[in-house]
Amino acid sequence: MKKYTSSFFHFIASVVLAAGVAGYWYIAGDISIEVASEIFLGIFLAASPLPFIVSRWLIALRIKRRLRDSGVTCSRMSALTELLHVDTIAFNRNGTLTEGSVFISALVPEGMTQGSLLALAASAEREATHPYAHALYDTAVQRGLHLQRHSAARETESFGVEALIARTPVRVGKKEWLQEENIEISAALLTRADQLATSGQTPLFVSSSKYARGIIAVRDDVRAEARRALIALKERGLSLILLTGETKRLANATGKELRISEVRADLTSTDKAREIRLLQSRGAVVAMVGDPMADQAALRAADISVGCPSSLEKQPTPEEEDAPRDPLHEELMRTDNPQEEREPLMSPEDAAYFEAQTLRNQGHSTSYTSDITLDASGLPSLVTLWDTCNAARARAKQNLWLSILFLLAFVPAAAGAFTFMDATVLPYPFVGGGLTLLLLLLIVNAVRE
Repeated sequence: MKKYTSSFFHFIASVVLAAGVAGYWYIAGDISIEVASEIFLGIFLAASPLPFIVSRWLIALRIKRRLRDSGVTCSRMSALTELLHVDTIAFNRNGTLTEGSVFISALVPEGMTQGSLLALAASAEREATHPYAHALYDTAVQRGLHLQRHSAARETESFGVEALIARTPVRVGKKEWLQEENIEISAALLTRADQLATSGQTPLFVSSSKYARGIIAVRDDVRAEARRALIALKERGLSLILLTGETKRLANATGKELRISEVRADLTSTDKAREIRLLQSRGAVVAMVGDPMADQAALRAADISVGCPSSLEKQPTPEEEDAPRDPLHEELMRTDNPQEEREPLMSPEDAAYFEAQTLRNQGHSTSYTSDITLDASGLPSLVTLWDTCNAARARAKQNLWLSILFLLAFVPAAAGAFTFMDATVLPYPFVGGGLTLLLLLLIVNAVRE
């Protein structure tokens, strides 16, 4: 709306200028109304905003076409202009910088078998919405493990899940959370958890009653294209910061791998929003790149919200399905006796109960439309978008200066400013010809590759 308002006022200003000069010559110069009309028309054409408006419209049309071809969507076009003022980009880790293909990489039971540990955790995580919960549940289903129905469950953002199974509290989540709940964790499990986190895995502690029963490590590898995209963004002078709910060890390992110096770990969505507002208070213009569902608070707090669709939502291609899995994952997927008859996962009554709970949870979820939504390739499309917007801004500036030079050269001549040098008023057909040439020049500059 702002650009249309400025164009309207430019048009009105050109009419007023032309009418004022033509009126002056008609009154003071003792000229006929026909000559005054020609002066009016010449000045109006010389000061007309039409060429610049057309070129700007073509530039915007070209950007929209590039966005459509690349699969990037924009809920408001003004966000593309605002994007160029951004100097800091904050990223979520899971699904944004990582593949989004979460899988179990290690099972470390204590006092029970691997299958029992996984079944216990999957039973508690059945209704949780976090990708890690999906990985635990899906793996348990594929292994044919028998899951138990819980009588109550509560998911704590960025910490874990607590469920009541057979009147026993079961927790799956971070070490710090379990320690706050006075869960006893052995030194062996703590040491093993540190080793897993340092190697880029996420250790999830599983407790039953007041004791930790083991660790389930999950892994979500960093995207190769994310590394290249982050390097490209840094080369363009942008500051990068990682905001994640992961542990400090894993977050620092990810930051080191991606060469992101500023890392904030153990954050909830609200904490991420607070970190963004803190950056803004220091004068930074922040864009947040994250999951539109999981990072709503942070996306709303940012100056520009960039939605990066999680890879978890994509259907695997045949090549991805046939690709070799991590050896530890393959080991976990094997049953001890493939020929034995598997026990049903759950009774029909329990299945109906879980289905109803899932639908109810989905009904409470709210969607958020970010300013910009990237395509399935993720961050590489952000780099392409940045370059496209920068190129468009450069061409718009070039066209603006060409329009200003034309105005400064032709308006005085059309207004008769050089008559004291025995020069005549520039006829409006010449002004119209110059305007046509300017229009063609701006159009060529707007649409060129």
